Amino acid sequence: MFRFHILGLLRKREPSHGYALMKEYNRRTGRNYGAGYFYRQLGELMTEGLVRSAPNPLGADPRRTPYLITDAGLEAFDEWFEEIPRETMESDVERVARAMFFSDVEPDIGARVLGHWQRDLLEKAKVFERDLQYARRKRKDLADMKPMLIRRNLFRLAADLEFLEEVGETINERRKQLEADPAAETPRPHPSAQRTKSGRTRRKAARSGR
Repeated sequence: MFRFHILGLLRKREPSHGYALMKEYNRRTGRNYGAGYFYRQLGELMTEGLVRSAPNPLGADPRRTPYLITDAGLEAFDEWFEEIPRETMESDVERVARAMFFSDVEPDIGARVLGHWQRDLLEKAKVFERDLQYARRKRKDLADMKPMLIRRNLFRLAADLEFLEEVGETINERRKQLEADPAAETPRPHPSAQRTKSGRTRRKAARSGR
């Protein structure tokens, strides 16, 4: 998953060196990863063709190599970003990891992903509600904790849905900013419009590192 964080940080196609990426990641998440870890990940992404080096600006520190995301890297990130996290012990982590980039992606993509997530969570809530009603009918004594555990899941889903509402507000603010200043972001074709067999191969390689 960490590899997609790096691709997300590079997604705006602005060259950035490993130390700057590390600082930005630490600022966004509050987690502290060393520069060495970032450079190892960047090396793997370069080997897979998802990231490439860029020319160093005149007067820049020659010891720091700028990196750029490639079209394959954009495609890999966007596909990961648009996936609905599977319901596992790590699904909350997966959602938060993606939410970190809602202010970076195009508002239309963000709104589409948000809609998928909300519908998915609402369907899960319906299932839990049915399970809760059934568990209450079948409960025989206080030792049966199932109804309480189901209610706990419902509380978590409600918190996730509230979280997504706040994400939606972020997307709307981003849309308003772009409408007020279209030059703030240069539009680019979404890579899904030009997917190829080789692209699918690259995506498979990218996922192998999750």
